[in-house]
Amino acid sequence: MPVRDTGRVLGKPNWEDIDRAAGLPGYPRRTAAEGLDETRRAVHALHAGTPPLAEVLADLSSDRQRRYGARVSFEVTGAPRALSADAGLARTRTAQESLVNTAKHAPHQPVGVRPGYHEGRTALTVVSRLAGQADGHPALETVNGGYGLAGMQERLLLIDGSLQAGPDDGNRVVTAQVPR
Repeated sequence: MPVRDTGRVLGKPNWEDIDRAAGLPGYPRRTAAEGLDETRRAVHALHAGTPPLAEVLADLSSDRQRRYGARVSFEVTGAPRALSADAGLARTRTAQESLVNTAKHAPHQPVGVRPGYHEGRTALTVVSRLAGQADGHPALETVNGGYGLAGMQERLLLIDGSLQAGPDDGNRVVTAQVPR
């Protein structure tokens, strides 16, 4: 069998492979740091009292804009009111997951975060541009074992809430509703 010359010298490193491998630890490190920040905020909230939900959502929006360099608009409709701890947590987690999803699936695209207080229910709507999605339909499960939309939906169903997610006129719209 003839030996084929591949042009590579054995024992000499392939710098492209090394550079690519060197960048891999960055993603898990960033994800772990974000999770740790989130945990610290939760522990702080337990000790310091929970700030108003609109303030928490505004902070999440500002944080997303600062971290990812994408414009985030924030608009509250209706008169903010206190929610149960479960409903507030469900809305906060929905906002967090939605903002993470926009960073993953539509980086650098503008995002709108709109908490709304309506008769009998409160809503949270997160709108982002679709960025090259094949069909625009978000999956209810994630490949990496994350909770994604399925986790949001389960959390909301536990408190008699609802989740709607899907494309709308070139945008991805996620709307979570919780009892008053």
